[in-house]
Amino acid sequence: MTGLPWSALAPEREVKPGLSRTRALLARLGNPEERFPAVHVAGTNGKGSVVAFLDSVFRAAGLRVGMYTSPDLGDPTARIRVDGEKIPMGRLTELVSEAALPVEELLAGPGRPTHFEALTAAAFGHFAAERVDLAVVEVGLGGRYDATNCLARPILSLHTNVDQDHIEFFGPGLARAAWEDAGIARLGVPFLTSEDKEDVLAVVAAECRAVGAALCVVDPEDVQPVELGWGKAVWRSRTDPFDLGLFETGLVGAYQARNLALTLAALAELAGGIGLSRDAVREGLAQARWPGRFEVVQTRPWVVLDGAHNPSGARALVAALDRLPRPPGRWTLAFGALRGKMVRIMAEILFPRFDEVVLVASRTERALPPEALAHQARRLAARWRIGAGVGETVAELIRKLGEGDLLVVSGSLTVVGEARRVLVGAP
Repeated sequence: MTGLPWSALAPEREVKPGLSRTRALLARLGNPEERFPAVHVAGTNGKGSVVAFLDSVFRAAGLRVGMYTSPDLGDPTARIRVDGEKIPMGRLTELVSEAALPVEELLAGPGRPTHFEALTAAAFGHFAAERVDLAVVEVGLGGRYDATNCLARPILSLHTNVDQDHIEFFGPGLARAAWEDAGIARLGVPFLTSEDKEDVLAVVAAECRAVGAALCVVDPEDVQPVELGWGKAVWRSRTDPFDLGLFETGLVGAYQARNLALTLAALAELAGGIGLSRDAVREGLAQARWPGRFEVVQTRPWVVLDGAHNPSGARALVAALDRLPRPPGRWTLAFGALRGKMVRIMAEILFPRFDEVVLVASRTERALPPEALAHQARRLAARWRIGAGVGETVAELIRKLGEGDLLVVSGSLTVVGEARRVLVGAP
């Protein structure tokens, strides 16, 4: 966060529900959220992939697109993009400074805004200044009281699914998380979800009825894999709204089927209003990239970065590996997690699948010490050890890989971001 004026802000990772602070920041910027239409995307897993697919397709169609995602892999400018280009750090600093409230207003008004609220205001300010045709905005946490819910002109609300995560905020079970997610529903705005759990759908449907949003439940199995390879994946849609036939993506995880089903449904909903061609959809889906989410960095030996940070993410990672041609050599997992995560369940899903597990911790103060994971490794992994720092450990493991070996780096996006600096030179 070097270079950003955070002195007037709350601690970097603090979460404070409510929209009043973000609205105050946006007012200081002249309410930029009123100057562009947006697609708003919520859910526990997959929302970032959906945003990446949509952004790529809209750009292939010739639109000027703003994209806002979270969290990042260590570079806050990567969260805010226009036509694929990151916001310059100088511009981000300028917007944060411009939005910052005077101390007297902070004390008398809504209180100190958070890191995420300041970034959100800066993103909306950047999109308005760059005159985007459309923004695709990923919810940070929940939806109802998330800073992104200050969007003034949503044209479509999308929801991937609800699964157990962030129990420190939502508590156990799924009902509260579903209610929070459904809080992005707006009067007259279509609300599309690929959720298929009846109890969650009941909560979402009730909220849509209450606010007057048209609910559309998307079949999460509408898109099926035809061929999954380490370089590309080939898919088929049962409904095939754009007459694509077989189509390709560079995102190869089997779990992308569900995300693609929601993406195609969203594109079909918007097609008439923004003029999407079959070729633009094909090209955009093929070119979409989402760093750190089942990202195949190299093959022979194979290296995969995947920010699986909750049980459903861990299951998706395992399923993705199971559906791809199996590397014949030794499988190694470099794993590190953040405090408060359900590491016992994640370990039970992941650790037995690997020949060796190396425990690491990223440099964030929120990182869980590797020693705290040792008990899980001791009971679940055939072979395990505690590594050094993420970068040093990954560099060491890469040097030792044989041609048929597989290295997976996972557990949190902070770990993936540090590994990515070593492997590709960028977070």
